[in-house]
Amino acid sequence: MSNSFSSPVDLRKKTTPVISIYGDTGDKQLTQLIWELIPEFNVSVSAPQTIEALVDEAYNSAVVFVVVDEANSENIQIAETLSQIPGVVADIIAITTEPDIRKRLHILSAKFDAIYNLEILQTKDFRQIFTHKLRKGITRLRARLQEDEYNAFLGFLSVSADAFIVFDRQKRIFYVSQHYLKLYPKSREVFERGTPVQKVFQAIAYEMGVGQHDPRYQAALEFWSNLSGQFEFRLDNGTHLRMTAVDLPHNQGTIVSTTNITTYKRQEAELARQQDALERALEAEQEASSLQKQFISMVSHEFRTPLAIVDGNAQIIERLGKCMSDDEMKVRLRTIRAAVSRTVNMMEAVLSSNLLKTGKLDLNREEFDLVELLTQLCEEQSNLARGHKIQLDVPFKELIVNLDKKFVTIILTNLLSNAVKFTDSEKGIVTIKLSHTLDNMTLVVSDNGVGIPKDELPKLFTRFFRASTSSGIPGSGVGLSLVHELVNLHKGRILVDSDVGQGCRFTLSLPQDFSLEHEVANL
Repeated sequence: MSNSFSSPVDLRKKTTPVISIYGDTGDKQLTQLIWELIPEFNVSVSAPQTIEALVDEAYNSAVVFVVVDEANSENIQIAETLSQIPGVVADIIAITTEPDIRKRLHILSAKFDAIYNLEILQTKDFRQIFTHKLRKGITRLRARLQEDEYNAFLGFLSVSADAFIVFDRQKRIFYVSQHYLKLYPKSREVFERGTPVQKVFQAIAYEMGVGQHDPRYQAALEFWSNLSGQFEFRLDNGTHLRMTAVDLPHNQGTIVSTTNITTYKRQEAELARQQDALERALEAEQEASSLQKQFISMVSHEFRTPLAIVDGNAQIIERLGKCMSDDEMKVRLRTIRAAVSRTVNMMEAVLSSNLLKTGKLDLNREEFDLVELLTQLCEEQSNLARGHKIQLDVPFKELIVNLDKKFVTIILTNLLSNAVKFTDSEKGIVTIKLSHTLDNMTLVVSDNGVGIPKDELPKLFTRFFRASTSSGIPGSGVGLSLVHELVNLHKGRILVDSDVGQGCRFTLSLPQDFSLEHEVANL
């Protein structure tokens, strides 16, 4: 579907030619005679009463009659006045009753085109003369109106900020605006009326430095060949231009406008940049919100273990306190205090860290004895699960590591508590084996519990996932996903192997540079 040109004004407005009669007073004999002469013409007859009204009307007049009674009449000046008005094309005819030849010549010399009396107007010969003058006046008036339309059209183009080039129906230049000449100054000689569109395209492409091997060349050639649609391209200096071809009405040709859209493109790019920034900010906000939710789940999950230790030992003391020895009571109380201390430390770490604001986990490395921590955690689990056997296999007395102690505690607690939870309370055996090299430490936690189906192992570290064999066993599916995240934070690795009914085996590896003195001390 081609575009069509729509002007903001009616450039082709029909104007009915006017026969103006001025000074015909009394019996209106002149006006009556003129009406008798024009039945075959589409004209109107007007009788302005003032010179000002006649001046306003003369622009659309085909013939003007002025009654001049005497050679000294003031109406004799009307022809001079009308002849000075640009665009007035009508013959100005004087009608007089003056019989003196010299006086009649004086009237005619005042720039009238002809002079007649009423008697002549009634003759057959005058009818032919009048018809000729009227037709000639109508033709000149129409030509003047077409010129007005053309000048108005050029005026519209000249005030536009765009550059215009108009092609006729043979695709040859009909008009080029000054803006176009300024846009392509080196091609001024080509932009002449009658130049074919192919030559115009070649000149523009050459001036822009767009050769046949340039990707823009073919697209531009297609636009100029068809003179339809819209085409945008970017000059090497960063200027963006948009060309639009619009069909003129009645198949008269095509008008091509060229608009500088550099500012628009910059604004568009800036809006795209701002939108991208907003989208990134939204993603960051959504990520932070998700991390904060995850953090809340992590905190609530990790507080359960030390609280369970406190509650479990408190219940034992409540039931068996009177039968306990002082030493066992002290052990129970130390366990409670250690669990409370761990809870307080976790709360302080949470409140003092950036977790509450961003939900992101940051490592705070410190040196500590991993063997001591592991021994403490195993004792806690043993106190909570009296029927389970928890076996710690560590061939050295201490292992000083430089890791985040809080996070390592969370990792180990989850692995141990899961091993205990998913094994039988009477036959359950949990084994922890610790080893290390110069670069890594490896911890293997294995149990003889319910196990996990092989096809579910890839999902085991997914948040909220619970294996099908965990049915009836309390849990939220948060612990192992947290373990996986904390291990990744340490740039470590955790693997799992399992069979249904055969238990699970978790292998944890954390990269660590151990000091030489600790290596020597532990050999």
